[in-house]
Amino acid sequence: MENAPAFDFSSGAGARSRAVMLPNGTLHLQWREGDWPLDRLCAFAARENRRRGFLIVSRVLGRHIPARPSEMRAASDALARQVPHDLPGPVLFVGMAETAIALGQSVHAAWVASSGRSDALYLHSTRQLIGREPLVRFEEPHSHASSHLIYAPDCAQWPHGLERVRTLVLVDDEVTTGNTFVNLSARLAPHLPQLEQIGVAVLTDWTGGDGFLAAMPAPARVHSLLAGTLAWQGEGSENAAVEPCTGRLGTLEQKVNYGRLGTLALPPSHAALCQALPPVHDNPLLVIGTGELHYPAFRLAEALEADGHDVLVQATTRSPARVGAAICSVLRLADNYHTGVPNFLYNTARTAARRRIVCRETPAGSLDPALVRPGDHAIDFALPEPHLR
Repeated sequence: MENAPAFDFSSGAGARSRAVMLPNGTLHLQWREGDWPLDRLCAFAARENRRRGFLIVSRVLGRHIPARPSEMRAASDALARQVPHDLPGPVLFVGMAETAIALGQSVHAAWVASSGRSDALYLHSTRQLIGREPLVRFEEPHSHASSHLIYAPDCAQWPHGLERVRTLVLVDDEVTTGNTFVNLSARLAPHLPQLEQIGVAVLTDWTGGDGFLAAMPAPARVHSLLAGTLAWQGEGSENAAVEPCTGRLGTLEQKVNYGRLGTLALPPSHAALCQALPPVHDNPLLVIGTGELHYPAFRLAEALEADGHDVLVQATTRSPARVGAAICSVLRLADNYHTGVPNFLYNTARTAARRRIVCRETPAGSLDPALVRPGDHAIDFALPEPHLR
C-alpha cells in the first residue's frame, strides 16, 4: 500500500468552500462533495481549549449531537465499505477513546460481516486503569485530557497474537493533523513486528491527503466519507500559554470486557438484552452512554428503534465546547469515572422532553444526579447480566 497523494480541493467538479464563523474565530473549509455531504456528516463549534480553538461536531457519532441509531449505523457501514476486504491478516482494528469507541466497533463489525473474515479483532484505547499494566501509553496533543492507554488483547476467541498482526486499522471520527495517529502507531508498532500496512478510517479527513502519512511506521492510507482541508483563524487569547491538564486516569473495576481487552463482538448477554427490548414503553426516548460505555448504549438504542420507538442516542463526553453554532446548550457533569475531568452532555435543550435511559459501567451512585432525572431509567452494564433500574 502506498501513501496517498495530496489533493487539490479548490477547483473541479464537486469542489466546495465555506467560512464558518465561530465565537472565537473563523474556520475556512475546502472539500469535495461525495456520497455523504458535509452537512449530513458534521457541524462545527468553538472549543473551550487553547490547544485547538475549533471543534468538528459529528452528526452521526451520537456524542455532541444526539443521533438516530439508524443514521449512526448507516455512517459506520459506509465507512466500513471504504476499507478493502483483502487486507493482509490478521487485522487489528483500534477505536480511539472516547469519541470513536462506538464508531470503531461498528466499523469493525460491519467490515467483518461484509468481508466474511474471522481474523480481525477490535480493541479500543482507554483512559482507565483496570488492574493490569498497559501495553502502551500515547498522547493526543490537542485533547483536554491527552493521555491514552492500550492494553494487550485478552480474547480467547482470537487465536492470533499481536506479533502476527499484518494490518492495523485506526478508527476515529476525523483527522486534522494526524499527530495522534502518528503517536499511537509509533508506540504500537514495536509490538506488531509483522506489520505491513496501516489504514486510517475516519468520517472526515481534513489533512489534504498527505502530511502525517509519511511519518507512520508502515505504508499508510486514509479511508473516509469526505475529504478536504481546513484553516483556522483564531481570535483573542488562544495563543497564550496552554495551562497544564489537571485530569488523571480513572481506576475501573472492569467486570465485563467491551473492547479494552479486545473483542470480536458485543458479549452475547448484551446482544440478548438488546433483542429483548424494549424494557420500557415510553416515547420519545434518549439512550445515553456514559464516557467510554457508548457501543452498548448504541446497540440498545438500535434495538429500540427497530421495535418502533422514537429514540435518539448520545454519550457524555470530556470534550469542552462553547455554546454557539452546533451547541445550543450544555449540561456540566461530574465524571463518573472519577478522573477529575468535567463531563458534558450537549444540546439537552433539544431532548428535554425525552425519557432518558442512562447506561453505565461504573459503580452505583457514580452518576451525577443531574444526568438521571426523576422518572428516567438507568442500566447497570458493570454486571455480566445488565439490568434496568
